Amino acid sequence: MEAVIEVLVFGLQRGAIFGLVGLGLALVYKATRILNFAQGELGTVPAFAALLMMLGFDAAGDKAVDRGLLLPGVLFAVVLGAALGVGLYALVIRQLGKVSPVTSLVATAGVALLLTTAEINFFEARARRFPRPVNGGFKLIGTDVIVDWHTVVILGVLAGVAVALAAFFRSAPGVALLATAEDSFAAELQGVPVERMRAMAWGAAGALGALAGVLGAGVFESLTPGLVTSTFMIPAFTGVVLGGITSMQGAVAGGFALGVVSQAAIQIVTSFDLDVPGPPQLAVFVVLLVVLLVRPQGLLGNRA
Repeated sequence: MEAVIEVLVFGLQRGAIFGLVGLGLALVYKATRILNFAQGELGTVPAFAALLMMLGFDAAGDKAVDRGLLLPGVLFAVVLGAALGVGLYALVIRQLGKVSPVTSLVATAGVALLLTTAEINFFEARARRFPRPVNGGFKLIGTDVIVDWHTVVILGVLAGVAVALAAFFRSAPGVALLATAEDSFAAELQGVPVERMRAMAWGAAGALGALAGVLGAGVFESLTPGLVTSTFMIPAFTGVVLGGITSMQGAVAGGFALGVVSQAAIQIVTSFDLDVPGPPQLAVFVVLLVVLLVRPQGLLGNRA
């Protein structure tokens, strides 16, 4: 029984990060019909920026991380993530115009590679210590399972983001964004600033990526170049496909489902001492294949 509880606890922890990354993917796709493969680096770069602030902007030195600057660093990361999202849209996506979705996807993948290379050159290809906002944990009543306070923080942030997005899509700008996603030409005829709405969607996705970056680095208490892309991006994408790529609720539900599935795969391989390389990655790819074959529109999405 405790093994099942552990799978749920750690699965929800990672699933919440998948959900944050997935919300950014779903938001951009909903607004512009583009799969943004640079979403992971919209999280990793701001996380490095937060770390740089905590290091007193001395990336090459041996200065200890100043935990007192964690909150300002996170706020700086969120602002930078939003700016990177808007910049990516303005300088790359908008300039491409009405090219095929594959061309835009390749362009975002190229941006991801560029940003990862910049991280390696500036911070070197090694792990850097990254603090959590809250250390320690607590024992679940009646079990020996320890829940990190960081897990509670991640779930709380995701809940806050979900509430904020729900409120936003009931506001005038949110309705305008939905109208842009539904029919940009008709929305423009009604006076909706379509390009501004699209840029706003990319900026919001960048801010969500930044939150995922700093919280994801806190899961491992370390940060490496390409962390969000290599660790969270594919499960998040699979979760978005599972939940329905046009559905915000589906992105969160799919992220949680993939978090539990990947953690269950680790638990099964460990418990039965199986010689299976990369069990969580294998489980994620199996889920992705099944969803694409059985229900490509996802559980909560639609074919549009």
